[in-house]
Amino acid sequence: MRDFLRTLGDADVDRRVEFVIAPGAALHVMSIGEMLHHAAIHNVHHRGQIALLLRMLGHVPGNFDVLFYYGEKAATSFP
Repeated sequence: MRDFLRTLGDADVDRRVEFVIAPGAALHVMSIGEMLHHAAIHNVHHRGQIALLLRMLGHVPGNFDVLFYYGEKAATSFP
């Protein structure tokens, strides 16, 4: 992903790309910037689904915010 992002220039953010979600599905057209924005937001949707499913199964999902993940990761990497 980083290699791909490194290749993008300012003009690429507005470049429109055609794609299909599944074979035989409708053709979509969206800018690369919109697709990147969608990817970031869509992740939040799935995190919410996972938290809800865990609660329905009687578990507390805990704090799975990436802010805390990076904080804990940094704390364990220091001697």
